[in-house]
Amino acid sequence: MCSVIVVVTSGKGGVGKSTVSVGLACALAQMGQRVLLIDTDAGLRSLDLMLGIDEAVYDLSDIFARRCETSAAICESPLCPNVFLIPAPTTLDGLCTPSEMQYLCEGLAQVYDTVIIDCPAGIGRGFRTAIASADRAIIVATPDPVCARDAYITSTHLDRLNISYKMVINRLRPRAVMKAKMLDLDDVIDMAGVPLLGVIPEDEAVTLATANAQLLPKKSNAALCFRNIASRFCGQAVPLARLEKMG
Repeated sequence: MCSVIVVVTSGKGGVGKSTVSVGLACALAQMGQRVLLIDTDAGLRSLDLMLGIDEAVYDLSDIFARRCETSAAICESPLCPNVFLIPAPTTLDGLCTPSEMQYLCEGLAQVYDTVIIDCPAGIGRGFRTAIASADRAIIVATPDPVCARDAYITSTHLDRLNISYKMVINRLRPRAVMKAKMLDLDDVIDMAGVPLLGVIPEDEAVTLATANAQLLPKKSNAALCFRNIASRFCGQAVPLARLEKMG
């Protein structure tokens, strides 16, 4: 099996990394892949709730403390078939080391088509652990100067480890862009210096899906964009939708 290990990261918190991780995982699963999400945001885990997993008995820390086998810590999402999750530790003390993460992911890559590591914000200990085993990275940013600069800083750290990366711009408001009230795509890309993988528009469907532990409606703008991002992630040439088609 030729698997991919990708880390979803950002320099700034609150940009929607978990939303992108879940959206990409579900889109890949709908294309026929078996996808494993690993939540490394110790102490602030959210992917279990977003994926409709009510009671996760074990988490990432239990694997390394040898309180359970790896398979026992893996939960399947009842919302999206073929999407699986290892929840994050409930405390920072449960975070594993980069070498432990690398060993774990190399083994899991033999079982899953794609392993997606949801990284905590910033470039601290959690970031170093999350990227240890990554083949590729997705940098998530919102269309503002602070996030664009932080995306650039994050990319410099990935460069040092020869990890290839692309950017997803989240929460874009097309009408605001067209009225010059928000940075446009070219401005964000130029400021970040990171090639673009895709764009997720501001869409109420995302907020409602997250709040109610539901999948995005298939016909929503955001779901379409996630399908396009998943296709590009897999190497397909899919053009960006025109802004006015995004809402």
